[in-house]
Amino acid sequence: MFLITPDKQYPDESLESFLIRLCECNGFESFQLLSGALWEWLVDNDHQAAGALPRQLSQINLYHSKHSSGFRLRAFQLLDSLFDSDARPLMQHALLHSAVTFSPRLAALFRYGIHIPLCFIRSSYTPVCPTCLAESPYIRQYWHFKPYQSCHHHGVSMLFRCPACQEALNYQQSEQTLYCHCGYDLRDAGTESAPPESIVISQLVVEGETQNALSITNWLGALLWHSRIKHNQIAHNEFGEPEFDQAVEYFSNWPEAFVRDLEEVVSQAEVKLVKGFNHTRFSDVFGELLVSSRKLPSRDLRQNFVLKAVLDFLQELVRDNPKTKEANIADLKLTVLEAAALLTTSIEQVYRLYEEGYLQSVTRLKLHSKLSSNDAVFFLRHVMELRWSGMASDYSTNDVYLPSW
Repeated sequence: MFLITPDKQYPDESLESFLIRLCECNGFESFQLLSGALWEWLVDNDHQAAGALPRQLSQINLYHSKHSSGFRLRAFQLLDSLFDSDARPLMQHALLHSAVTFSPRLAALFRYGIHIPLCFIRSSYTPVCPTCLAESPYIRQYWHFKPYQSCHHHGVSMLFRCPACQEALNYQQSEQTLYCHCGYDLRDAGTESAPPESIVISQLVVEGETQNALSITNWLGALLWHSRIKHNQIAHNEFGEPEFDQAVEYFSNWPEAFVRDLEEVVSQAEVKLVKGFNHTRFSDVFGELLVSSRKLPSRDLRQNFVLKAVLDFLQELVRDNPKTKEANIADLKLTVLEAAALLTTSIEQVYRLYEEGYLQSVTRLKLHSKLSSNDAVFFLRHVMELRWSGMASDYSTNDVYLPSW
């Protein structure tokens, strides 16, 4: 059994779109028929891998595996050997689980060197650009990303609903790249000019920013951070997706707009204070400021410009509020996780710094008890002073301060 590879190969095509075209050029009327034939071949060659191959197109991608993608990965590798070329199209087009996480502990997917926040993946619908489909009849992978809401090639808004039946477009369900399930030809759909801000966001999602050497991954992290921090202030479309247009203006005025937000928080802090600053958690004043910006997805301040702006602001805050008899805002209490963010290191390193006496706990722990990552036990001032002492550097990627032995 050999599979005929579609004539044209598109590096930015989604796996599901490729499989639809694979069905067409191999004479299968539906993906279920193709998957049935592939399953029978796998049973003869590796029955464990066969059991990991779904029959539904919407569940075929590697990241849909509930427990482990190992068997499905093996199935893809075996099936790639069936093609009449040296290409490995299934693995090339697949979305894999990534070992990288975005703060706070948000899972990611991986493809072609790009890490994508899992929460940014559209699952039950996929918008299209009618003009793109008319030029090349396949679904682009980046159409699956929520920040991509306008076509950066043609400057038009993506089409989310069929003009004929008004149903949300879902090519994985219809198994058609050019037609809605009702039969409407999506290439005939009219288009609307998109706002310039939306086009800019889409371009960043596809190409990154070469001028400042910021990759697609880092921009996705920054957009994720913005959508979480500004969740209650930004508009959402009919599918519940945040509209990212506001992020363009916000990041265009970076870090001034961000600093203004933080200065407003500081000015209101004492008014809302219930206990003294030295008995108040950092998160009670600044929320998830440190935790949310800790890994987007990197701690490297040359790429994580959000975390760098946070650290610069807190550095000035501590300097402007020196130690006095009466506690001030520089005496807020940090958790282990927040201390790790401030030192741009791991939680394990914070534990070692504490055990070796570099960090002092503000509370006395019970005998044989261990710090929890959510225990607020360090003063902001003390952690910042440790950073100033040379334990951390804005331009060093080395986040190991003390060895484990």
